[in-house]
Amino acid sequence: MSERTMHSSPSDGRGVPPDLRVRYDVPGPRYTSYPPANHFHALAVDDVLARWHERAALTPPEPLGLYVHVPFCRVRCLFCGCFTTIGAPDDIQSRYIDTLLEEVRLAAGEVGRSRPVQQVALGGGTPNAPAAPVIDRLLGGLGRAFAFAPGAELSVEVDPRSVTEEKLEVFLSHGFNRFSLGVQDLAEPVIRRVRPGADRMKVSQVVDYLRQRGCAAINFDLIYGLPGQDLETARTTARDVVALRPSRIALYSYAHVPWVHRNQLALERLGLPDPDLKAGIFAAMADIFGAADYRPVGMDHFALPDDALVRATRAGTLRRNFMGYTVGRGLDTLGFGVSAISSVGSSYAQNRKDLGEWEEAVAAGELPIERGFLLDADDLLRRELILDLFCNFRVDLAAVAAPFGVDAPTYFAAELEQLRPMAADGLLRLDGTTVTVEGWGRFFIRNVCMVFDRYLARTEAGRTYSRTV
Repeated sequence: MSERTMHSSPSDGRGVPPDLRVRYDVPGPRYTSYPPANHFHALAVDDVLARWHERAALTPPEPLGLYVHVPFCRVRCLFCGCFTTIGAPDDIQSRYIDTLLEEVRLAAGEVGRSRPVQQVALGGGTPNAPAAPVIDRLLGGLGRAFAFAPGAELSVEVDPRSVTEEKLEVFLSHGFNRFSLGVQDLAEPVIRRVRPGADRMKVSQVVDYLRQRGCAAINFDLIYGLPGQDLETARTTARDVVALRPSRIALYSYAHVPWVHRNQLALERLGLPDPDLKAGIFAAMADIFGAADYRPVGMDHFALPDDALVRATRAGTLRRNFMGYTVGRGLDTLGFGVSAISSVGSSYAQNRKDLGEWEEAVAAGELPIERGFLLDADDLLRRELILDLFCNFRVDLAAVAAPFGVDAPTYFAAELEQLRPMAADGLLRLDGTTVTVEGWGRFFIRNVCMVFDRYLARTEAGRTYSRTV
């Protein structure tokens, strides 16, 4: 089994060896944070700010990332797992942006306005939902509140069904240099099943316009595991994507958690691909991307050879935060808007999820933090090693543990023992305290990371997390 690779296929052509799929297809975190967000709990704002102030006092000042959550959508896609508000009128959206800019002002006073911003991401919802003048007001306010570093990556998720040239021009005029298109799938029968009343997407028109305006950094966000998808539709979509030549491709596994997002129940009636087919869809699309010279990045991304993420992958320095894969190691991130999450030093802080409560807190001059997590030394150690594993598929436990004054062979003795069956299955290689993930272990990287998650035993995983396949 040790010779298996992610490009091998069993006799049925569906990709992942069936014995591995059965053994490792279990519920598990996606590790956008460690500890995962389901372990966040109520926190006093002053306790969070104490951690923020520690970071603000560092010299030289640590750089920042900003995440801005714009929760508005015209309709709810059946696969959606995001916090969204459906059908909000223009005046509600405009008031939301005004409140968000006040939140920005409050937070800037706490973390330090002089800290250089290296990364900005607008997500949703649909960040291009508000009117163009409202978007312009939002972006101008961000620029006045913080100092953007030269060459900062400014990115936005756009809906290729509804974005307009006028709105694209607003983003471009404020220096936005990366656009992520929520494509999901290019097969019309698939999209019409999961997007009620969906308009035809204008993917090629958006791509052409951005390239004409000199923007080459274009991402496609795809989802596999949706009703109507099969190997044929997956290969067709992959070939169509390759023809449009985005610089990065995210191929996300559909996370089915209807106990959290009830809109997803409808997909069960439409018929979801079984786990073997779902894994085969990923393998088929990955093969086509690889043949077109896209290089694998992390668990589920692909990028062209000259992309910064590919260079970071080769150097073993790729990182991950709430905004996705990044080359910014240790970047503190401030989240703005309802439900947004901040990650600053040894703290996580999530905003209120109720729109009215979020607005009331900001109007009272308070940061709208509702819950979060203050990390201890063990959390910080495990976060570092899980990040290395998840992003770079290799971790030297002794090197990561040394700054914490920990003897890795003793501290992680139980975990190393748990990894041995995975090594026997060809998912990884153990060399002393160095763990190197190989072959199909990359597909099951969540399972490998779960070995080091000390909170997993406290979680009713089957009612919390999506499955790893």
